[in-house]
Amino acid sequence: MKISVVIPSYNEEGNVFPMLEKLIPILDKYDDYEVIFVDDGSSDNTLVKLKESNKNNKKVHYLSFSRNFGHQNALRAGLDYSTGDCVISMDGDLQHPPEMIPDLINKWKEGYDIVYTLREDDKNTSFFKKLTANLFYGLINSIANINIPKGAADFRLLDRSVVEVLKNIKENTLFLRGLISWLGYKQYGIKYTPHERFSGKTKYSLKKMLMFAVTGITSFSVK
Repeated sequence: MKISVVIPSYNEEGNVFPMLEKLIPILDKYDDYEVIFVDDGSSDNTLVKLKESNKNNKKVHYLSFSRNFGHQNALRAGLDYSTGDCVISMDGDLQHPPEMIPDLINKWKEGYDIVYTLREDDKNTSFFKKLTANLFYGLINSIANINIPKGAADFRLLDRSVVEVLKNIKENTLFLRGLISWLGYKQYGIKYTPHERFSGKTKYSLKKMLMFAVTGITSFSVK
């Protein structure tokens, strides 16, 4: 059994080493693994840290974009290059808890093809973030032919069979949360409370969040 972990990274120089310090001891408990970072055109020393990580551990790989193509495209590239029997995707800022990985794998072993996570709000979640999230999920589920659970994140496990199907879908504007829901398969959701970002700042400005929402809605609804 081989596990792939895909981590899109944009200006995450302060998070690469701490992420691996938490991730590798967890993955070492399994037969085989690979960690694939996708450097999404970073302007800091993220790529330098990734190259150093690869020298120290040949199971840590990296892809480097020529410019910033966006989180969803970076995630797609990592899926395309992965070779594991299952593929786990997660953000590189440690807000997605690495210690949840065994829970995802255990559910996969039970027979689920997709094990997704549901972000739960905590006391640090702003009123604005709660409001916009509720509006987005309410709108897309009411006018599109899919049902995305509230709080669905890009922290998930996909069976190899699901990854192969995704690789054959040639979407120009990617909204993977919608595609995952649309595909069907046997799915299971696990709730989690996000950790604090370890280093750096969020890459999702209000403008980017709005564009992400528009992409998701227009990808799955003609209304």
